[in-house]
Amino acid sequence: MEGLSTADAKRELLQVLESERARIPVAGHLDIRSHLARALLGTTLCVVVLQIVNGVFLVSQGTPMQTRGIACLVEAGLLVVSLLVTWRVVARETRLEARELDGRLRAVARELRGWRGGYADLRLGPQPTVTTYAVRRDGAWRDVPTLLVANGDIVRLVAGDVAPCAMTECTTGIELAQGQQLKIDSPVLCWARSTPLQAHVEQIAQHHRRTGRSVLQNQMRVVARAIATRVLPFVAAAALASSVVIFGVVYKHRHMGVEAILGQTSLAVFPFACAALWPILWVAARTYASAGAVVLFDALQRSKTEYEDMADIDEFDVDALPPTKDVRVGVRDVVAHMWWLWKECDHRNLSRSSNLAETLGAITAICSIDKEGTIAEPLCTPEQIVVPDERDYAVLDLAEPDLAEPQSGFIADAGWQRFLPVLRPLALACAYDSGTCPAAPNSAHRRIRALRGPTATQTACLCRVARGVGFTASDLAQYKVERTAMVAAPKRAMSFAATVVRTNMGDVQNLHVLSDGNVELVLSACLDYFDGTRVCPLDDRTVAMYYALYLNALQQDLQCLAYAYRPLRLPPSARWPFDSSSKVPARVELRLDADESQDQIVDDGEFGSVDLPAHLTQAARLAQLRAKPRVSDTSGDVDYSHDMLAQLATEESLLRDAVTEQIFLGLITFTYEPKTDVCDFIEDLDIAGIRFVYFSASGGRQSKSFADRLGLETDWNTCILLSSADGAQDIGYVEDHDIKARLPRGIDNIRHHLRDVDDIPLQVSLFAECTPSATREMIEIFQENGEVVCCMGSALAANTSTFAVADLAVGIEPIPHFNRAKDVQLDHENDGSMSTPGALVTQYALGAALTCIPCPLFLQHDTSLYTLMQVISEARWMVGCMQQAALLLLLACVSLAVVNLIAAWCLLPPIPGFMLLWMLWIAVPMLSATLLFVPHDESIMSTMPLKNHAHMSDMPRFAIYAVVRMAPVVALTLVVYTTALQSLLPSASPLHALSSTFGRLDWLQLTQDQQWALLGAQTYAMIAFVFHSICVSSTMMHRTQTLVEFVPIRNVVWVCGSVVCLVLTFAFAALLLAFGRVHVDRVPWYTYAVAFAGPLVLLPLQEFCKMHDKKRWTRFQKLAKLEVISRQSTNEEDGEPSFLGIDRWPILGRSQRRRDASPHATLHRPSQSFSVRGDWRQLRESKHKRTSSSSSIFSSKHTPRRSSFAAPSPILEPHLCSDFIGYPPGGLEIQRSGLVLRCEQKSPDVCEYTVRRDAMGLRVSDVLAIALVSWAAHVFFRGPLILACVPMLAYIVRSSLQVCQESLTVVRNVGIQTETITVAGFRHTRSYEAQQIKDFIIHEALQMLEYRYYMAIMPMDPEHKIVIMFPHLLPKLDELLPVYHGTRMLLFS
Repeated sequence: MEGLSTADAKRELLQVLESERARIPVAGHLDIRSHLARALLGTTLCVVVLQIVNGVFLVSQGTPMQTRGIACLVEAGLLVVSLLVTWRVVARETRLEARELDGRLRAVARELRGWRGGYADLRLGPQPTVTTYAVRRDGAWRDVPTLLVANGDIVRLVAGDVAPCAMTECTTGIELAQGQQLKIDSPVLCWARSTPLQAHVEQIAQHHRRTGRSVLQNQMRVVARAIATRVLPFVAAAALASSVVIFGVVYKHRHMGVEAILGQTSLAVFPFACAALWPILWVAARTYASAGAVVLFDALQRSKTEYEDMADIDEFDVDALPPTKDVRVGVRDVVAHMWWLWKECDHRNLSRSSNLAETLGAITAICSIDKEGTIAEPLCTPEQIVVPDERDYAVLDLAEPDLAEPQSGFIADAGWQRFLPVLRPLALACAYDSGTCPAAPNSAHRRIRALRGPTATQTACLCRVARGVGFTASDLAQYKVERTAMVAAPKRAMSFAATVVRTNMGDVQNLHVLSDGNVELVLSACLDYFDGTRVCPLDDRTVAMYYALYLNALQQDLQCLAYAYRPLRLPPSARWPFDSSSKVPARVELRLDADESQDQIVDDGEFGSVDLPAHLTQAARLAQLRAKPRVSDTSGDVDYSHDMLAQLATEESLLRDAVTEQIFLGLITFTYEPKTDVCDFIEDLDIAGIRFVYFSASGGRQSKSFADRLGLETDWNTCILLSSADGAQDIGYVEDHDIKARLPRGIDNIRHHLRDVDDIPLQVSLFAECTPSATREMIEIFQENGEVVCCMGSALAANTSTFAVADLAVGIEPIPHFNRAKDVQLDHENDGSMSTPGALVTQYALGAALTCIPCPLFLQHDTSLYTLMQVISEARWMVGCMQQAALLLLLACVSLAVVNLIAAWCLLPPIPGFMLLWMLWIAVPMLSATLLFVPHDESIMSTMPLKNHAHMSDMPRFAIYAVVRMAPVVALTLVVYTTALQSLLPSASPLHALSSTFGRLDWLQLTQDQQWALLGAQTYAMIAFVFHSICVSSTMMHRTQTLVEFVPIRNVVWVCGSVVCLVLTFAFAALLLAFGRVHVDRVPWYTYAVAFAGPLVLLPLQEFCKMHDKKRWTRFQKLAKLEVISRQSTNEEDGEPSFLGIDRWPILGRSQRRRDASPHATLHRPSQSFSVRGDWRQLRESKHKRTSSSSSIFSSKHTPRRSSFAAPSPILEPHLCSDFIGYPPGGLEIQRSGLVLRCEQKSPDVCEYTVRRDAMGLRVSDVLAIALVSWAAHVFFRGPLILACVPMLAYIVRSSLQVCQESLTVVRNVGIQTETITVAGFRHTRSYEAQQIKDFIIHEALQMLEYRYYMAIMPMDPEHKIVIMFPHLLPKLDELLPVYHGTRMLLFS
């Protein structure tokens, strides 16, 4: 059976791609049928109609010719053109977005069509994150990824393999369904009856959804909806109503009603119609941001320099920023890629459908769904060696390899040389077990997956163990490999590799059987053990001791291999009877026939009782020895005489006999080490406000062990099992011995827990026993609760459906150099991506491209995860700049609408449409575009990102900011306009009479001089508005930093853009006034003084708003950081207590662990201690080595001695006495005596108590009573009307300053914060640290002939006064009791 050829398989795969790719629809983010789009379209069309009507009326009725009429017609035409252009750009953008995924499938099909059939042989053995199958292609067995298996392929399956598709066994005809696991011991050959790629594309079609709107898009939608539903109707209604009233009351010329009503209303709404062109600006901005992120990402991957901390940052600082690469991306490269993105469909990075830059900038959670090769090294690393030591054992810690001194000792413990006698045979076995090492002494010993392939531990390189003991290449040359075999136990998932080596010494041929593999199976084949001096019997107690070590290693996510050997002596004339040239390992079955019901409970003297399997008991092993065939003719000098060799006629029987009666040598433990910088990356994510979540398919204990090596918290409420518990009595919760609270068990119970109990599942960073479907649903739960999820995993595992549901997916190359094939040579540089035609040259690269179809980004194996963090940092800053740019546009639009509305109220002609078009289409967009080039602020990665829900919840505050920031601009523009108009009119009238003068004029009969004077004044207003907009834009470089902290001239593009904008505006003004008779010299000096002195008023108000916003932003940041702290361990004694109003904060993230790495803390090994003033880079590289006791089953020792191994001790009980106080879900609410008390526990560490008035504000009865009294006093005393308004004003002021709400926030072991809020929204906060508080008391006091109870803080310092809680509202005693008990429980446990 030859199977398919590569050409036939390609043809089948291409057919599937062509037929299935059309089934993946992607909707665009820019919906031209949305309510906002319809509102914008309706507004623009209304303005166009009004302008056309007004223009026709002015042209036909105006005498002399009123140029305003022609301008109205031109403006209407420009608005229509803008609508058409915007519709064209948005429709094209939507079409390109919908074609991105299809374009990627087409690109993969092109790569597959051009594939030259290069197959890479990585020789890494089986990897959990690399799903491949042995497939017969072109007459040879090839390792082929799952998605390249085609219908008609012959696939070799071994026990434990999962069928990649519907298959039929070649000899028996047994059918296997897709996903069914093979349970037959021997390998089988199967026909593939379908193509897995078809189901793969169907999964993408089922689970892929376009990425939801980003945080920035949702914020802009909320603001745009508020403007469209509130501001726009108000302006339109106010303009129309005021125009009708003014026309009916003031204007005497009834024939000018069209302009007075329709013209004034259309110009008031005209600025909103100018927004019709803004979607194009939005598309250009997000395209530029995506181009910058992609170009930076590619540059960082190409760069081979290391990530280093910046020189001016103290690594032990709490706010230490993450390391970066000094990679500079040129603006020319970004603009070039932006131009390509603007024209083409981005099939490479899916920047449109994934909202690449905006999603990167809003990420709040990074989820890792794989371990090996993604966040951990692809191969296991040897951890410790356990060797027999008389009746006990000794644990030898392997030292870290020193690249500078390769000949340094390989064992860290002093005095290890005394174990050399037992280490030598073990090291010889390691020398011939180095299957993955290029320097392995015999390539025939490389394992293959054909015969029950080895575990990942059996593919680890152990050459340095042999070199450390003293074996040289000349020593190893004395041994010749005779035969290799894979020994397996039928119906058991156990195997070990055996190598028979020969050496000639004297007249006797010495053969050695060197075995390594499953601990249980190797122990069952051993009768003795070697302690370095003698061979001792392997009794039940000794076996139980090593078996207990093995079981505990599995519980702690460590791999373990057992080593054994057996010397064989043959007569001088005898030869190995079989062909030793075969490169295929022989298969030997070692039957374990012991009755499992005879398992024994053995007391080893140290570990307590151990349940020893029956086949490991000494009786079962001796019975196996007695059952072996024997002959009477034996010689004492040899193990196998000629007669015995003749009786063992087959190779299998001879090998089965040879691999028994072995001598046990010891154990070696292995662990998966986190990749370089992964631990630091995870720590720095906490500082950046991004939660790292690890989804593990292993059990809870194994997952916690690896999570501990990553630096994740593994103590209190830190691990949730997503698998459903067995049994009908499952209530959805699990109580483990190391879990201090009832956590939800199973993915089906997560939503119920979030709804009815608490939000712990949204705070933990570790999920165990995860299946792909459970992982997908948990990610969807994250998204439902506002998280922006980035999912990263192996590009060669079955992760496509999980990638499809995430907001952003990152595929990671799990093995190095998987895109290199010896038989394929490229004519160009290969970067391993689809950006270079023909770059995918191996089956692994093609499989990764198919798996990562939903992934916008792809990380190469040797790329640090800090690359992703640096791109996130750049995207965050770009999104912030886009936010500020959009804010400037919106403020300018609303300000101009208000300017025209106030001008109409003042009976003055509004600013014409063509000037509004200049300002809102050219000047202000140019200033907004310069904000995209603000220099990057590295501190952006120390801020907490916003979640994707409850957008703009504080809209009134931002509305007040907008009024305060733009009111001076509006006022200054109107002052310049009125003063210039008063001075330029031919018959100059006093300034206070300007409105009445224009009210008496017939606008249809304005003279040429009057028209030019009006145009000149409007031009002055336009220049003033542009100048003041430049001043406002100078304060919008940074949201919270002042002009002193962030100097605007750092943005060179803004400086140049501002100058160009001002010059162009002056040129435009000169062009408007070039052919008229405008007497500029008549403009008084105070008009220029107001215009140029405006920044003296404008800038302080801008800074005042920023200062106030900074307080609220800082408060939000601290609260967000508090949530991060609550997710971390509450047992950190080194943290400095602080609270919201205190500058000192508990030690966060990397800085805390850096302090733990100081010389005052216990480092991993004495040889790796460092000085605090030493090289931090060296400390960082050594900080996360796998030498701590938490990552090993044995305690670290400085001298080899008996291990202090014991049963796993329970995790220390935290000093927190309880998890939750006991408030019902959603909080406890008490309503009594006009007050409402709400008690809510936000997290196990934070509780908030709020007291508010049930009814608050201005009461209608009071207002009517005061108004009646004031009117009566005015009529009776005949006083001024203003004095009659004083009581009403006093009542309003008093009511606004009245306290309506008081809150108390308590943080465990940190402190409390009180906050008072008035009706007007004024807030006053005070904070008190836990060290300052001695106790809480409830006392009574006499107030207004009534006893009132109050709760107060007793300070630690007797000189300080007590602090009363809720001093303004003073709740009743029964309302204070829950606050009292809850506060004491949290603060004092």
